[in-house]
Amino acid sequence: MEKIYLPEVFTDIVDLKKYKIHFAKRATNGSEPLDSFMRDMDEWRDWNRYSNAYKDNGIKKKPTDYFSREFIFSLISFYPERDTWLFGGIWRVTDRNLTEGNDTPYTIELCEHFSKFIGRLKIQYTHNERMVRNNMENHFSKLIVKELLDEVYSTYVFPGYRNLDIPFKTLENVIQNGNPAWKNALSLKGIYLITDASSGKIYVGKADGENGIWQRWSDYIADGHGGDVELQKIVKSQGMDYVRAYYKFTLLEIVQTWDEINIREDYWKRVLMSRAKEIGHNRN
Repeated sequence: MEKIYLPEVFTDIVDLKKYKIHFAKRATNGSEPLDSFMRDMDEWRDWNRYSNAYKDNGIKKKPTDYFSREFIFSLISFYPERDTWLFGGIWRVTDRNLTEGNDTPYTIELCEHFSKFIGRLKIQYTHNERMVRNNMENHFSKLIVKELLDEVYSTYVFPGYRNLDIPFKTLENVIQNGNPAWKNALSLKGIYLITDASSGKIYVGKADGENGIWQRWSDYIADGHGGDVELQKIVKSQGMDYVRAYYKFTLLEIVQTWDEINIREDYWKRVLMSRAKEIGHNRN
């Protein structure tokens, strides 16, 4: 299929030297811009207002003017997919307050232009630069249109049982917000898989409690291990930041009866070989 590059869609953007492009990525404290975008638009706005008020010998000094142009073309790291960005809007810088100790020196307003694409347009691009606030002319022509979603992206739209394969942080957002649609859909018995994307190891588990998968996965969100012995060791040695960064959850099978669930759990452990120490974390 022939690629479509973003300038073919955003044809009104002509003077690229009026723009800075912001590749918003995971912060050093582990927070993700995608999570902020989904929680609250004001929280996402602050990602585009930030500039380090750097320290010298413990004294905060004047921040660098990273957004030194009139407009900010913002992209959100879409961490569920590799080299993918979600369009986060075009912001106009209306004021700069580059004073000592001010970490959010920019006053910005969201432009109406192309606003219908916010949270819907996925862009494919590999960005390996350390600096995330770059000159637009160095990147714009290389951005590839990957997908246009029917609605603004939200983890709160249940993807269906056959497509339930989600990162820890996405699930964490869903559960912490107590989304009723997800809770209703997942209050059933089933077999699930936890995959560690860093080590490649897997864990097969069953959910047979009153609220089924929803309750069992809530346990993992609370402490990272859900009481499972081998996973406890990982949390103890690596910490919750590791779990949030690398774990993902997959629904393998819905089970209708109590009698069947142990049989199906054993089946999946055998098939996926999750009891093998070099492959999995199951020990029984």
